[in-house]
Amino acid sequence: MIASLDMYDLPEIREATDAWWVALARAFEAEGIVGVPSRRTRFAEESEAWSRPDLFFTQICGYPLRRFHSESLTVVGTPCYAAEGCTGPRYRSVVIVQRGAGIGSLGALRGQRLAYNNACSQSGVSAFRALLAEHGAGPGFFGDAIRSGGHRMSIALVASGEADTASIDCVTWALLRKHAPEECTEVEVLARTPDAPGLPYAVPAATDPAILAKMRRGLARAAADPDAAAARKALLIEDVALLCDHDYVEIEEIETRAAERGLHSLF
Repeated sequence: MIASLDMYDLPEIREATDAWWVALARAFEAEGIVGVPSRRTRFAEESEAWSRPDLFFTQICGYPLRRFHSESLTVVGTPCYAAEGCTGPRYRSVVIVQRGAGIGSLGALRGQRLAYNNACSQSGVSAFRALLAEHGAGPGFFGDAIRSGGHRMSIALVASGEADTASIDCVTWALLRKHAPEECTEVEVLARTPDAPGLPYAVPAATDPAILAKMRRGLARAAADPDAAAARKALLIEDVALLCDHDYVEIEEIETRAAERGLHSLF
């Protein structure tokens, strides 16, 4: 069985992520769960873990969870991050532009070049679409779009001027400002998107309900574990909220509202 925690796995904090998994595994075992992986498995693409038949535990973006994995994965809880833009288990994205580029409003982004991490991203695409739809943007708003492959690269593209804007998960933004602040100096925040449920922890949908209950108790146990305090601080985790699948239906509703306002896509 494998466990993955790749969603916020910056190289600068991988030791903390490893330590957090050790704390989670210890807490799950304390609840009587057997077969808990002793260490987490890293993947080149975080999405690779989500369809694995030997999956034990993972973290996933809410958009692909609802779009592609709603029948195969179930939410066990959602970490709460100490990052600006987060409220409990909810989060936003920051819309960034190059510092000094003279872009002072969302309207000024019309015809500009967008950098986005992945088309199936709540923070990089769907949240930005929702914000622009609220402001009356229509199809063809951007002049061009570049798939960066990750929020960190999107920031680099905007900083260099290769792209004009990007929507960045506020947890990633906070982690980079803490652990690699030099990468954020050439960009600035233009706006913030509407909030949504944050990136949940998920397990296979076939998990026995009794085991699922033990895992939820284990999450609460790990969130209060003093031996994991340093890891949680490095990762900006301040608690874990016991959200469930129903809480993530909102992700679909966000996309639907943007479409109803005439903005089906950013590309």
